Amino acid sequence: MKTIKQLYHEHKIITLILTSPVWLFVLFSILFTVNEIYKSTQEGVVTEVLNKTLPKHGYSDLYYLNQVKADSHFGMGTTYVSSFSTKRTVKKNQALFAKSGKKVDKGDANLPYYKEVTVRRNGMGWKVTVSDSIGQEESSYSVK
Repeated sequence: MKTIKQLYHEHKIITLILTSPVWLFVLFSILFTVNEIYKSTQEGVVTEVLNKTLPKHGYSDLYYLNQVKADSHFGMGTTYVSSFSTKRTVKKNQALFAKSGKKVDKGDANLPYYKEVTVRRNGMGWKVTVSDSIGQEESSYSVK
């Protein structure tokens, strides 16, 4: 009787050892999925924050805000990145394309001049940094 119990426990241990990689894979898959869902919901929150606060911080001529994307690296936190055009950058692009003789459509009007915005979690709020595409000016503000 004792040997049957011992064999049962050995079999149980071997089964546990052999299936542990599967459970680790399942655990990491669940954690990854939860993280992706969290980041996608935060992209929506950041979009709302930008739409509300950019006009209040000197960007009242906001023309078009591109989709916010999460940029995360292991252990570094998540940075949310987007870009937008203002009426001034659209006019600069139109003038640039007019000089080259190219016909400008709405998509071309956003390049090469635009504003890039990065947003990071800062305590209970957000830190927003806005810079232009050619790197000449940069400004930051915090949102709670």
